[in-house]
Amino acid sequence: MDLLYGEYSYLATGGAIGDALFFFISGFTIFLGRDYKDFGNYYKRRINRIYPTVFAWAMISSIFLHNNKSFIDILITGGSWFVSCIMIYYVFLYFIRKYLINHLKPVFFTTIAISLSLYPIFREVDTFNIYGDTYYKWVFFFCYMLQGAILGLHSKQNTLYIKSGWLEISKVLLCTIAFYAFCYFKTSIQFNYIQLISLIPLSGITYYLYRWCNSDCVKSLFSNKIIGNIISIIGGLCLEVYLVQSSIFTDKLNFLFPLNILIIFAVILVCAYLLRCLSRIWAQTFKDCDYNWKEVFKIHP
Repeated sequence: MDLLYGEYSYLATGGAIGDALFFFISGFTIFLGRDYKDFGNYYKRRINRIYPTVFAWAMISSIFLHNNKSFIDILITGGSWFVSCIMIYYVFLYFIRKYLINHLKPVFFTTIAISLSLYPIFREVDTFNIYGDTYYKWVFFFCYMLQGAILGLHSKQNTLYIKSGWLEISKVLLCTIAFYAFCYFKTSIQFNYIQLISLIPLSGITYYLYRWCNSDCVKSLFSNKIIGNIISIIGGLCLEVYLVQSSIFTDKLNFLFPLNILIIFAVILVCAYLLRCLSRIWAQTFKDCDYNWKEVFKIHP
């Protein structure tokens, strides 16, 4: 969303916080869910969740939007890096769960070590940004998926209870401030390597948000029917939001900043919902059963 921030575009950080949270939640839910003895069925579920939507978006954008992404490019990558990256992550995560589930922490720290050791290889220029358009983020973001996997497995075995979430949310704010501080200092050549330290507060953001979401105050909000449904609806559209967002971003409303962000996000949500409807039609087309129109237009995931 950096285009929508105008002169404050540095706050967007390439969507690093959102990416870390999504990978964290993906790892968490996979290790929280049932075990798959067969890789084919496991990966098939990942494909069935992602690619009907990606295929529908590839057709729409190629026919109506005339963007600079080809049909094949969108089909393979979703139009950017995220889809192909997470499909690779899913492969690693399956085998880690199957063979190394009792050694998740050593795997986690080994991945961190590999990420740090690869930095000099990817760092080609002094202005190198690890959260920018680079394959390096394909390496270190896997750490956040493993972090979620560790906590997902722990949550499956034990129930986390946080009475008050004030301490957790204060830690989230402190980690966020530290994260932006390190991202700011990386703009200086002499502090280029300091951006690697920003990975630590970014990990703190995901961890303490997880703890905060287990507090009584947040659980009471989620149990509220209206608020809970809003959260579920937006969360259920995260893939569709990712696919359509770049075609909707515009700086024509920047004079309304920061309201322009809310307005554009509302438009993105509507378009994301329509895309999900089309992807459900596409998915049902290749099944023997009749179209389930109630399922197609269902708002709640």
